[in-house]
Amino acid sequence: MTFTPKSQFSINNHLRLQAVSDGLVITWVAHMIVADTIHSGKLVELLPEYAITYDPLYLYYPSRRGHSNVFNLIVDALKVKAA
Repeated sequence: MTFTPKSQFSINNHLRLQAVSDGLVITWVAHMIVADTIHSGKLVELLPEYAITYDPLYLYYPSRRGHSNVFNLIVDALKVKAA
């Protein structure tokens, strides 16, 4: 059986994860977004053999000194999250 929807549906990650947590849907999200939730047992990975993989994330920014503290905090947080 094949189903082709006649409309498009878009939702942000927060609402998508809430719908999954409420047991309303199954969905695909990037592993780095749900890794902690899967590890804690709150979510279960389905069909891991069909997982979509991507190249590692890269962050490009000017190397000059003098970045703001906020900029440095964001860069550090992204490095930790991606690790």
